[in-house]
Amino acid sequence: MATPARAAESPPRATIAARQADVSLDEGIRDIRRMDSAFDPARFRGYIEMVFRVTHAARMSRDIASLRDRVTPELYGELQARCDRSRSLGHASHVSEMEIHAEVTEAWHEDGRDYVTAFVAGEMLDYTVDERTGALVAGSKSTQDVEAFWTFTRPSGLNPWMLSAIQTS
Repeated sequence: MATPARAAESPPRATIAARQADVSLDEGIRDIRRMDSAFDPARFRGYIEMVFRVTHAARMSRDIASLRDRVTPELYGELQARCDRSRSLGHASHVSEMEIHAEVTEAWHEDGRDYVTAFVAGEMLDYTVDERTGALVAGSKSTQDVEAFWTFTRPSGLNPWMLSAIQTS
């Protein structure tokens, strides 16, 4: 008796999804390169990692203004509001021992703008204390895993990239 063909003979759904994501990423990079032939996702990773570090440094120093040229006006407003709220509560952020790596996961062009999303992962020490008492109010004083998606945008072409969204896991 013949055995019926099994679904296992076709590629698993996860493999198909990964191939589609690779094609979509490649197409997005090609779209971006139409106006910026030098765009290199591997080189852009370094920029993402640098922005990750300076964003956390700005949060810790309460100097969100230092990010004005690196984040969209909408995100700037959100970050400033968080900083103001933390200051009004008498909370201080501490960030150190940062070991992160970024990987571009999406790239696309839409309505005259370029977009790139990266998965940022690693470890860091990130906690908040009450300035008056020193009591821990958020985070942990031990190194924690970090996983987030950071999205950057710019008007198409040779324009500076700006962080537009942060999505944490």
